[in-house]
Amino acid sequence: MRLIKYISFIMILLSISCCVNQKQKDEEQIKNTVREYWKAVKNNDLRKYNDLFDDSENFSGAMQGDLYFLHKNYDKINPNDILLKNIIIKDTTVMFEQNKQKYVQYIIKKKNDTSYIKKPLIITLMFFKPIGYNKIFNLSPLKNHIGWDK
Repeated sequence: MRLIKYISFIMILLSISCCVNQKQKDEEQIKNTVREYWKAVKNNDLRKYNDLFDDSENFSGAMQGDLYFLHKNYDKINPNDILLKNIIIKDTTVMFEQNKQKYVQYIIKKKNDTSYIKKPLIITLMFFKPIGYNKIFNLSPLKNHIGWDK
């Protein structure tokens, strides 16, 4: 009887350990994808930028426009590569567990906007496990970018 308890306890510990290890692997893959995203933006590498998105070949014009904006404003958006040091992965809240997604979001306020008229630039990178954490799920990660750079 005692042996069964020990074996059960060890099995529970192993299953918890596997779940924790998988979560760490998933988060590391997301962080690597985010790093590759910023590297593609910094280097103005359209091919690499498009490769990071799921189904990007159908939206190449919009993707090119987003990359152009991000590359042009890279020094304002990501000075000293600060966004690479601050990758925080969050879970979406959904009704059904199978629809749960992960995301990394940046909110960048316009510097020297003393009137606070400009809305902050919001960059949201969504990840969905069925397509893989090495691909960004949402094809339009930018919000409030029109006129933000002026």
